[in-house]
Amino acid sequence: MGMVDRAGMTRALLARTAPTARGSEQVRRVQTWLLGGLLALALMYTLYFARDILLPVFLAVLLALLLRPVVRLLHRLRLPEPLGAALVLLLVLGALGAGAGSVADPAVGWVERAPQVMETLQARMSGLERALAPARQATERLQRMTRTEAGQREVVMRGPALADIILGKAQSFVTQGLGVVALTYFFLAFGKQSLLAVLTSLPRRDDRLHVSDIVQTVQVNITAYLATITLINAVLALVTAGIMWTLGVPSPLLWGAMAGLFNFIPYLGPAATTLVLFAVGVVSFDNWTQSLLPALCFIAVTSVEGNFLTPMIVGRRLTLNPIFVFATVLFWGWLWGIAGALLAVPILAVTKILCDATPPLRTVGALLGGMAREAEVKPL
Repeated sequence: MGMVDRAGMTRALLARTAPTARGSEQVRRVQTWLLGGLLALALMYTLYFARDILLPVFLAVLLALLLRPVVRLLHRLRLPEPLGAALVLLLVLGALGAGAGSVADPAVGWVERAPQVMETLQARMSGLERALAPARQATERLQRMTRTEAGQREVVMRGPALADIILGKAQSFVTQGLGVVALTYFFLAFGKQSLLAVLTSLPRRDDRLHVSDIVQTVQVNITAYLATITLINAVLALVTAGIMWTLGVPSPLLWGAMAGLFNFIPYLGPAATTLVLFAVGVVSFDNWTQSLLPALCFIAVTSVEGNFLTPMIVGRRLTLNPIFVFATVLFWGWLWGIAGALLAVPILAVTKILCDATPPLRTVGALLGGMAREAEVKPL
């Protein structure tokens, strides 16, 4: 009888404590989600306010991964890595300087002509007058309100001159550019020694070999991806410049360079290039057929590149989920501006490659790829 009573008391106690245990588990889950949300917000806060430091670091890491094979090749030819890194960077800076010099004057000329370009566009696009009517009426009302009358004092609001704004931006760009060059050099010259120091600090030989294999796989895949994308965009720039030159568009090298650079931003970059080429065609030619040809030709070229060339070459090694690509571009563009949008896809690709090479994170890597064939899964 005593044993029966004792068993009944145990069951009753378990019945009373079960809901409490389930409630505690739910509370822990809520706390975990809240903590994760707070960590995510803190990370975004840090990325935003530390962008002047983190942006050069991110760019230097990507450039070092892109140029690392060349430095390694020079090292095999008996050239020390610090000297090889300096030589490679000098060659890259020389090429970039020559390219920038060839498009600097046309770019400045188009910036100075911006008001005339807008006037020409407004004159040619008369159909937009109705859409712009509210803005025009508001401007006229503002002009009437601010028109000076007898006995009234004229108030003039002056903003910073355009030259001062450009000078300030140029100084900031040069400062960050020097930081990127310095960081890239140190990553190329001494990154290998730093990695070896980390590996030798691991206590077990199996751990050292495992981490070394992961690092090597990640480096090879990231370098191959960055080199391939850079080469594709360079070819796109040359093809676009050639087409613009054939069509008689002014400053063809400028538009080719813009097309290649903006193509690092999926979807939004080609769309922006198309709009710019449309505007350039409208202000450069009187005939509507000639005016539309630059934008239409670029749409054809970028369609072939985006739908056939890039998937055929890059898709063999790396596939990214279009949803995450677009969301990543929006996120980094919102966080770091145009520079963030340019780095968004390389950052996403690096993240996927790291996840694929790390067994516990392969599910995340598969999600970032997200291009499974329907035959491999049950239809939804």
